[in-house]
Amino acid sequence: MQVLVIGSGAREHAICDKILKSPLLKKLYLFGANDGFCFLGEVLDAKNWDELVQISLKKDINLVIIGPEKPLMDGVVDKFLDVGIKCIGLSKKWAQLEGSKVFAKAFLEKYGIKTAKYEFFSSMPKNLETFSYPLVIKADGLCAGKGVKILQNVDEAKNIISNYLDGQFGEASKTFILEEFLDGEELSLMCLFDGKTLLDFAPCRDFKKLYDDINAPNTGGMGAYCPVRLSDFQREKLSLLKKQLQEAFLQEGMDFSGIIYAGLIFSRNDFYVLEFNVRFGDPETQALLMSMENDLLDVFKNCIEQNLQDVELKYKEDSSACLVIAAKGYPENPTTGGAIKNIPEDVQVYYAGVKKIENALVASGGRVLSLCMTNKNPYDKLLQVASLLDFEDKYYRDDLRC
Repeated sequence: MQVLVIGSGAREHAICDKILKSPLLKKLYLFGANDGFCFLGEVLDAKNWDELVQISLKKDINLVIIGPEKPLMDGVVDKFLDVGIKCIGLSKKWAQLEGSKVFAKAFLEKYGIKTAKYEFFSSMPKNLETFSYPLVIKADGLCAGKGVKILQNVDEAKNIISNYLDGQFGEASKTFILEEFLDGEELSLMCLFDGKTLLDFAPCRDFKKLYDDINAPNTGGMGAYCPVRLSDFQREKLSLLKKQLQEAFLQEGMDFSGIIYAGLIFSRNDFYVLEFNVRFGDPETQALLMSMENDLLDVFKNCIEQNLQDVELKYKEDSSACLVIAAKGYPENPTTGGAIKNIPEDVQVYYAGVKKIENALVASGGRVLSLCMTNKNPYDKLLQVASLLDFEDKYYRDDLRC
């Protein structure tokens, strides 16, 4: 197979690393790869999606894997499918499950899938005093994981809502949801769907907060581990939710081959869907693929051939974990330009916000790299390695545990 991976982060680095181990792979192509992993395949250069599609045709690429959400919202899958190139990714229509909180909530309500109670607005609500606090606000559109905040009182709500309406996240926050706050343990349920079968990966947990406090800023994710140990009761509830989701997808006639990620919370003795993503999570993917023993490309091949019902996923016995090293000031104003030295060799490193200057990698974004490994207590080792990493602008959470 000749495979193109689209994306620039640690998630895409992890996907490429896993695919390169497959005997099915003939050649790997990359689009958007950062300087930390661009050497893994042939880098393609295109000014827009239409040009990338034409280049892919000339290169005889027969599978495209889309990592981030923005290309999916742009309809890149539709463009590739129109010329007969298979994709792991959702069409523009169904990418709205992530691209619009309002669209996702309507979908959940239609099929009776549990989710937090909500109202959506495009102006300042007149009855903020009547809401119960804490209260959750979510921008309707994409905000790179930063559009969700917990509001503690009316004054804070008015201030945050004003910022959203004034375009803090552009058009994405000018429509927003106010949602009841649910307390409980969160879970990332990532699945592959082939038009007939919903295949769930081992449950993961990510750490979205910048630090361990309910009022801490949300980030794209500061770490993750897999698998999450569940009680028999929780496993039963999760199985029922998965069946609900599969039935909803079948009733809607969804015909894509791609990832559905349900962000869940276990509250009131059941799982509630907090959000949908339509791609692999980052940093959950780094931990998941460390744990998974299957040939990922073979799994994807079965997906595009609608044979997921025959796939049995297998995992390592120990825990797999990811620790994100970010730049100071992340998520609002990350420091860039700092050199990254003493890069560890005894853990797996996946690169995100980096670029190469004079043969040295320097930070170029908020989340800089992911440190990953598998053992009984992976965070013990990962935190030790992080402390030794020579990167003066580094920030990471030192409280993470599986």
